[in-house]
This record gives sequence, C-alpha cells and structure tokens, in this order.
Amino acid sequence: METARDAVLDYAMGIVRLLPGQAAVTSAVLQGPPAALLGRIPQLVRGFAGERTDGGALFCAAAGISGGSAGARKDAGVDDGRGCVLVQSLPALSRETAGSPMASRAGRLTEAADWLHWELAERPDLPEGAVAERLAARYALCYAGAAILWLWRAGGADRAEWAYEAVDVVLEALEDPAVGVPDVPAVLDLISG
Repeated sequence: METARDAVLDYAMGIVRLLPGQAAVTSAVLQGPPAALLGRIPQLVRGFAGERTDGGALFCAAAGISGGSAGARKDAGVDDGRGCVLVQSLPALSRETAGSPMASRAGRLTEAADWLHWELAERPDLPEGAVAERLAARYALCYAGAAILWLWRAGGADRAEWAYEAVDVVLEALEDPAVGVPDVPAVLDLISG
C-alpha cells in the first residue's frame, strides 16, 4: 500500500508536470533549504491572500489526468511568481468540502495555513536557524495537508479512511507544539506511517 508520503511526492510531481512554473517553489517546499522557501515570503503571503491557484490543474494532477506535455509549454522551468498554488488553494478547497466528512479537517488546515501566512507577513527579516527550519516545516505540513485533501477529493471513497488519518497526523503536528516537527525531512517521515 502506498504511504501518504509517497502519494504527496507523486502528486507534487504531477503538479510540476501540469504547472511547470511551480517547480521552483515545490522544490523549495519539499527539499529546502529553508531559505529557498522563506526567501519567497512576499510571493507566498500575497498568493495566499489572493487565493492565486489553478484548481483545474490541481484536480487533474490528483486524479492522474495528464493534461499535456510540460515541455511544450512556454513557461516550462520558469518560476511563475504565483507563490505555492497548492497551499493557496486551501481556502477554496475548504469551502468546497462544506458538508462533507472532511469539512472540519479542511477548515482547521486552512486556519493553520492562514495563521502561518500571517506570521510570515509579520516578520521584518528573513528567519534563520531553528526558527527557519520550523517555519519551513510548518509550510511543508500545510503543503502535505493540501495535497492529501486534493487526493481525497479526486479519489473519493477509495481514499477516504487513508486521507482522514493522514490529514489528522498533519493537523496534530500543526496544532500541537509538543509534536515539534523540526524540519522538512521530519514532515515527510511523519506522513510515511
């Protein structure tokens, strides 16, 4: 059986195939170093506030629908400057899950992402050291949670139990400081279970 970690990483590659302008931010989120992600704070904050996203491509990537060759696109390999469309999709995705068994989880994840973006916006300087590692880890948790929500949305009942458990793990790490996910590799380890 595929782990949540494998599903998130496969989904991330699907996003990059459909939205090649997201390659740099996806790499920054999942591979670091923290400065690669946190150096984008203005883009991330503006993008989240404006809900700059591409729901069609995110759904296609989650459903495994190809959508064409990235190599033929004019923006292949160029940072599109939109921030991280996956995390930025959380508010809309949360609204779309209303009335479903995932609604409460999506709402809590969106609230955690909103708080994180607010915290990032309030920082006058680029964080360093352990603070940077923890902020990058929290962003990666939001990314993983958003990926799991999209996979659940595209997979429906086939992914329901798996997705509920995986989002619960992400939420526990975001909401409970005692869990203390110190860095991005720890996020990926956390969702491997």
